[in-house]
Amino acid sequence: MRNTLLLLLALSSSAGALTMTYPSSTTTIHERAADWAGAELRGVQLHAEAVSLAPGTASGTLVSAPLTVPAFDELVPSWNVVTPGAGSVTVEVRARVGVDWSRWYSFGQWSSAEGRSSVNGQKDASGQVMTDTLRLNRKATSYQYRLTLRGGGTTARLLAFATSDRARQAAGLGATSDRAAWGKINEVPGRSQMIYPDGGEVWCSPTSVSMILAARGVDVTVPQAARATYDRAYDGTGNWPFNTAYAGSLGMRAYVTRLPSLAAAEKFTGAGIPLAVSLGWKKGELPGAAIATSSGHLMVLIGFDRAGNPVLNDPAAPSNETVRRTYPRAAFEKLWLSHSGGLSYVIGE
Repeated sequence: MRNTLLLLLALSSSAGALTMTYPSSTTTIHERAADWAGAELRGVQLHAEAVSLAPGTASGTLVSAPLTVPAFDELVPSWNVVTPGAGSVTVEVRARVGVDWSRWYSFGQWSSAEGRSSVNGQKDASGQVMTDTLRLNRKATSYQYRLTLRGGGTTARLLAFATSDRARQAAGLGATSDRAAWGKINEVPGRSQMIYPDGGEVWCSPTSVSMILAARGVDVTVPQAARATYDRAYDGTGNWPFNTAYAGSLGMRAYVTRLPSLAAAEKFTGAGIPLAVSLGWKKGELPGAAIATSSGHLMVLIGFDRAGNPVLNDPAAPSNETVRRTYPRAAFEKLWLSHSGGLSYVIGE
């Protein structure tokens, strides 16, 4: 599966970092020692495919070299880390807006233990953090990230950054498909969030992650996934990077990206990689929807029928047996792109 994922990524120049570049977004993935060339290291050490604390240190930081990408005004990070015991990790980002660097914006403290939390109240003249998304007031073309590791054994295996231009997030609407993935449906167990009375109605994200993990042979219950992705400041389980971090903590290679079209999504499902996708809709906009409206909902794209319509495991269905749905292609794609800019979780082995 890892080789399949790598084949879906393009090498970005001589730096060698794996990237996916589309007209409206770029996802940069750092997971090898060469990707951290030029980084400032304090109390951490590099390995072939990881960053860990140096022996005898309780905490340490890695500050990346500046990264240059196409103009963006939104950024969503993601990470795969191991945090034994009370270990934790924080990812911060700053952007060069004009000639000046912004402040460092924090995406909170992640840990496999309880207490993980994003940070509220980060808003200034340059932009703001909305739980899991940095939104800038002006476009930038450069950013840096700062990774802080705490606790013995804490190790980072992957850092990813999805940058995007909000004004162009629906530019790929209706992109022509090569139809190679039409008629291919990946087997992903169906799980409903609605069968859990104590908060399940808002568990779409961990339920989607639980389904994909089950397809990968990692069987965690929906309540387990909800507990493991709970964000104390957000007071919920919908934090995007916290969800992929949970999958990463279980040995998966998981990250957040933004795709430009269903034609691009077909490259993943056609290669056996289901995607958790985020969309919202008003009454009547999504024919056959499990719920009438949603201001933001995650479901699992498992493939396409022979006519090219997306087939999904929608956790808002009332039972596990009714989770599988087929939605009209044009309507679904418009809602996905206009709501979240094609935001997707990629979770593989």
